Amino acid sequence: MPLIRSLELSRYKSTASADNALSQLSRMSGWPDHVLSRLAISRSLQESSEPEPAASERKGKELRGETLFRSKQDSDYLPWVAAMIAQHADRQFRTDDEAVSLVLAHWHRGLELLVTDLENHGGDFPELLISLARRVTRDLDELQVREGTPNAAGRVERDQYAGPLRPITIPIGRISPESEPVSVTLNDTTRYSNSHAAVSGMSGSGKTQLIKQMLASAMRCCDESTGLVFIDFAKGDVADDHSFVDAIGGQVLHLPGDVLPVGPFHLPEYTEDSIRLASEEKREVYTQLFRTLGPKQQGRLAEAVCESYEDLRNTVEPAPDFAYVQRKLNDIYRRENLQPDSLSELLRQLNAYRLFWARHTETPPVSPLHTQRWVVDIHELGGLKEVTAFTVIEQLYREMRSLPESAIDPANGLRHIRCILVIDEAQYYLKARNRFLQGIIREGRSKGFAVMLLCQSPDDFDQDDFDYTEQLQFTYMLQSKTEPKAVQRLLGVSRDEARRLATELGRMEPLHGIGILPDCGRGKVSRFRIVPFFEL
Repeated sequence: MPLIRSLELSRYKSTASADNALSQLSRMSGWPDHVLSRLAISRSLQESSEPEPAASERKGKELRGETLFRSKQDSDYLPWVAAMIAQHADRQFRTDDEAVSLVLAHWHRGLELLVTDLENHGGDFPELLISLARRVTRDLDELQVREGTPNAAGRVERDQYAGPLRPITIPIGRISPESEPVSVTLNDTTRYSNSHAAVSGMSGSGKTQLIKQMLASAMRCCDESTGLVFIDFAKGDVADDHSFVDAIGGQVLHLPGDVLPVGPFHLPEYTEDSIRLASEEKREVYTQLFRTLGPKQQGRLAEAVCESYEDLRNTVEPAPDFAYVQRKLNDIYRRENLQPDSLSELLRQLNAYRLFWARHTETPPVSPLHTQRWVVDIHELGGLKEVTAFTVIEQLYREMRSLPESAIDPANGLRHIRCILVIDEAQYYLKARNRFLQGIIREGRSKGFAVMLLCQSPDDFDQDDFDYTEQLQFTYMLQSKTEPKAVQRLLGVSRDEARRLATELGRMEPLHGIGILPDCGRGKVSRFRIVPFFEL
């Protein structure tokens, strides 16, 4: 049967998460599923990397090829899609099944990307469409740059690593006392779809020892351009471990006291759209972090941020700082004859603590942020811990979005890792529905960003709004109290085995854990003794 006819007669079934994405896009746009699906495929084709295969367990919506491609109404569209997917893969389809699999993969990735894009535009679907159109122009500019021709802005350089790519091999644990440690290669794209990791365990389990060893081992393998940002939330013990800080070649920033040289309101560009979107994003993030803020306070916050940007837009430094936003908020309160409240007190504290870059300083914010090696100690910040961490994460995300995809060595599939973001006590962040953290996890794999999350329990990764369990490549569980459901989702085991493992985790000895290790059997859960930092 001819390929085009085979694609037309095939049935394309989505995963549950893709089905949720399709429903969300449909609600926000009013478009039918087949039109959104075609947009999703096109969106995926904008990415230079090949999409991951769609999960084999697909219980969502099913679209027939005739419905998806509308062959009777537009006979040219399906051949064009097939040609574009083959060109994107840089090969001819070996079989019809391979072609169908690639259509499914692009469809699923495209839906995920569109949801992220929509969130980044405040749920405004028309704005999303405008941004996609603008991206086409930007991609053409970047194509000119790759060919050595200056683009409209006169740029001829690209942020692309040109050095040799080395494997970032990290020991995890020993299956038996006599055996060599089993290792994973963090940047091996031939084996792993991303470089994100999760380590769960209660206090005293050895969780911090494992992550410190993993990071020290990783930094030994990386060149000096790879950054590391460790957000030390709980006790400041990582920041106080001088041998670890030396091992990663890091700098400790103790807050309050030190100043983070990060601009909390800096943007890649200061167009009207960017300003409006950034103002709404601040409102959304602060609303999630500070649940006592009412709708009117949220609106005043967005108004103060937006007015600050508009005031400074045509100045040498168009980004406000917390002091400027606080002044704008105070102006709004005076205009409306309002008394100080929880919002004004929050801005007062953020300004008084002098946590971030300020406009009156002569030194600009550090750039690029993703190449720094920082341990940021925020354990003494009280109620400002989360907002401080989220500000750093937001600026990392904005910087990441402006970068091209990171280099991959075609000979061995090794990817250049630009930055590793480590978040201690991540359960406090996961439940806050932070779009910037979710964005780094979703989009970071192709940009060379790795996220490592430390939690008290595997249950912490089970969040309603974002499925972290699908996004984390490396998962290691140490002693913890957990429900079988979380173990099942993270490790992909049966319900009965998940029950046994959950019981086992509650009784686990310190420095011991479970996880899926390479070369120990596909999908097989291994028990191991971790390689702690103090043994390096």
